[in-house]
Amino acid sequence: MGLIGLVVIAAAGGGVYYYAYLHPPSSTCGVPSHRMIFMTAVIFEVAGFQITNGAYLNQTTMPTFSATAGANLTGVKHQNYTATGNTINVQVGDTVTLYIYGINSTNTAQYPKIVGHGFVMSPYVQSGVIPLGKWYSVTFTATQAGTFPYFCNIICSDKHGFMTGNMVVSCG
Repeated sequence: MGLIGLVVIAAAGGGVYYYAYLHPPSSTCGVPSHRMIFMTAVIFEVAGFQITNGAYLNQTTMPTFSATAGANLTGVKHQNYTATGNTINVQVGDTVTLYIYGINSTNTAQYPKIVGHGFVMSPYVQSGVIPLGKWYSVTFTATQAGTFPYFCNIICSDKHGFMTGNMVVSCG
């Protein structure tokens, strides 16, 4: 209870009352799933971060992955779901695997000699590098509801600061 709450209680009669949740706040919502999100990363002037596809993984084994070929979905049981733009929607308890392809832009707005795009989404991804012309992958579990911005932390063009998106974690 905050200071303002104590002042209001004191003004209302001076007593502090103890209360408890009938149902404590939940850290999970429903049945957790494993969501695979396929994205591209290119300078903001061309497209920024864009979700190109998404799927629910319907098995416990992950697809094989290589930085040059990406995720191999041969034999992987999954179900597609709609995912577009640059907002990732998940639920508390979901495991999320991001597969991001770093497009090597020929656009002159891209700064020469950059190694790739950065990827940060605190607290889930502290620092990642998406190499140009290659794939990057990271897996984590969404543990709390809220909106978590992600962004490029390698200066790649004049509009680098607009290379952003959000992961919205909800409960149901």
